[in-house]
This record gives sequence, structure tokens and C-alpha cells, in this order.
Amino acid sequence: MFRFTFFCAVFLSISCGLTVCNGQDDVGFVDLFNGKNLEGWTQRNGTANYRVENGMIVGTTAEGSPNSFLCTDEVFGNFELMFDVKVDSRLNSGVQIRSQTKNDDPKERVNGPQVEISTDGMAGYVYGEAAGGWMTPGEDRKAHTLFKEGEWNRYHIVAFGNKIETWLNGEPVSDLTHEDKFKTHGRGFIGLQVHGIGRGQGPYEVRWRNVKLRNLDSFVSLYNGTDLTGWVTSGNWIVEKDGVLLIQPREGEQGWQRYGDYLWSEKKYKDFVLDVEYAYPQGGNSGVYFRVADRGDPVETGIEAQILDSSNKAGPLGHHDHGGIIRTVGATKNMSRPPNQWNRMVVTCVGNHLQVDLNGEQITNIQLNEGAMKDRPLEGYIGLQDHGQPHNLRFRSIRIRELNK
Repeated sequence: MFRFTFFCAVFLSISCGLTVCNGQDDVGFVDLFNGKNLEGWTQRNGTANYRVENGMIVGTTAEGSPNSFLCTDEVFGNFELMFDVKVDSRLNSGVQIRSQTKNDDPKERVNGPQVEISTDGMAGYVYGEAAGGWMTPGEDRKAHTLFKEGEWNRYHIVAFGNKIETWLNGEPVSDLTHEDKFKTHGRGFIGLQVHGIGRGQGPYEVRWRNVKLRNLDSFVSLYNGTDLTGWVTSGNWIVEKDGVLLIQPREGEQGWQRYGDYLWSEKKYKDFVLDVEYAYPQGGNSGVYFRVADRGDPVETGIEAQILDSSNKAGPLGHHDHGGIIRTVGATKNMSRPPNQWNRMVVTCVGNHLQVDLNGEQITNIQLNEGAMKDRPLEGYIGLQDHGQPHNLRFRSIRIRELNK
């Protein structure tokens, strides 16, 4: 079974005292598929065949069968899901999320949100399987060429509250808010679809591997989307629609040494996973501060993960480039999105172990007591930097999971 919790992963990380323990690349992720058999999964609907082959789940069509789904026995509400998929060009497929059947009966019709797997330019958009059709609005469903036909494709999905975000091969596809579907399908199983085919067609196959999930149910929002409750600042932080927060320095507010204008948490945090999204303008500069002892002197009493438009940076990254830990280490990979697109940073602190993921890729994995941050406190405030004019940045989906509770 895959009921291996995040706290087990944290315990192993602390116990081993290593930067990477037991080969686990993604702190907080668990394997939904054990690579050996289909334990923890149940087929619902259809007569397609699912088998395990060389560490992959392989679904094969059955002539005349309706849609088939291999579904997790466990259900999930808020989560982050990653998987690789390869599909025959003549077969449509998808992955169900937050889905259900009537009375939990495997024979009843699977229904709920589905992230599309297809070669027709619609891959990554969200469809309501037996639940009203397309959820991604027509005006947002722009055909693209991100799906690589005949090759492995990497999917990345985040579902939190009424919001579903999808990425395909590292590129954003759908950024969907759907309150109505969240009310009816706020929690459910994950399902791997083999689409039905008519008689005289096929057989076709779809293959999945590296199916991993991070449970986000224990995360709480640090920003409520309507006001600055829980934060302190003298800066010009503006609440915008759709839960977006804009830092827009006032006329004459330049430079980064105006620490009171940063957005600071009222509360201190010790061990945690911090998840935040942001979009910078061209050349935009900011930072995510954490474990800051003195909000009046964050540079000397805390740690900063750099936010900087490094989208055109070639070659190795330094500690002042996007994702770098200031005075410590540069990101191992440039995962910067272009200006005015959303980036997602996940900062995990457990004791002296620091891991930073940017846009779905791990970019930092270090022990803080082995470098320039060795004397920094293990508990402190969280802050978002106001770098002064002209650095207007937007933030959203700021959430945290405390690990020392």
C-alpha cells in the first residue's frame, strides 16, 4: 500500500542526517504505484486490461468496451500529483482526480474532473467526465503542441480548494477555478483512464510511470485572499481579485533596505513546508524570507530564497539568481518562468535540512549547518520582500504545513 506519510519521510530525513536519504528525491511525495503490482488500485467500469510491465502500469483497450478506469482505493482532496505517460497516437486517455462513483460501487459510472491526455492539442485541460463536459472554459482552451506524440510526457497537477492547476512537460496549461465542481467533487479517487473504442478498432495502449502524490490536506493558507490578517507591513501591498496580492512600491520607494515594508508573518515557524506562487515583471526582483529572528534585520538574522527574473540567464546560476539561497548556493537548474507567468516555489525546512523546489523541479538540497547559514536560527518569521520601484510582483496561493506540531 502507499499509505506512507510525509511525517515518515521527515523522520527518515532527520534520522539519517543526510542531504538525500534513501534516494527520495521529492520530500513529501509518496509513490501511488509500487512498480510491482496493482495493490491499492481497483478497476472501475469497462473491460480494458491493466497490467504491470517493467515498472509501468500498462492499459490496453478492449474492443467494444466503454471507458475503463484503474482507480486508487484511497481518496484525496488537496494534493499535488506527478506522473509520466505515453499513449498510442490513436487513443484518447486521461487521469481522473477527485472522482467518485455512486455509493462507491465500482460498477457505477465514474464521474468527476479529468485531466486530458491526448494528441489533439487539448492535453492538460480539465474535462468533467460524466460531470458536465469541459471545465476549462472554451476561451481558455487554446490548442498547443506541448504533448510529444510517441514519447513520455510529464504531467504536474495541483488541486487545492476550488483551484486546479496543470502543467505539461514543464509548461503551464490550465489555471482553473471552479467553485461548483469543488462543491460536488471536492474529494475522491485518482483514476487512470483507458478510453473506450468501437468494434473493429485497436488494440491501443497507454502507459504510466513515476506516479507520485503529495498530500496537501494539512496545509493552511497564510493569505486569506481578502485582507492582510496574520501579516504585518508598512508597505503598499494591494489585495486584488482572485486571491492575488500585489506589491506596488509607492512613488520614491526604492531599494531593498526598507525592511518594514516587507510583508511579515505575525507568527514564527520552525519546521515547515512553505508553498507560494508569484509572477514577476521583466527584471523583477523579490525574495522569500524564512526563519527570520529579527524582522528589522532579516539579511543578518534569517534566510532568503531569491526571486528574480532569470528567464534569459544562460550558464550556471549564482546565489543571487532565481531560486538561489543568498550567500549560500545557487539553484542547480534554471526553472524560471518568463515574465508575468506564475512561478511556484516550495521551501521545506526540517532542522538543518533545506530543500527548495521551483516549478516542479528540485533546485536546492543542502544542510544549513554546513555553510554560511550555520549560525541562523531554526525558527523565525516568514517574509516576502518589497524590493522597491519598479519591482511590482504578484503573489497568490501562499500556504504552509507545520511539521513540529
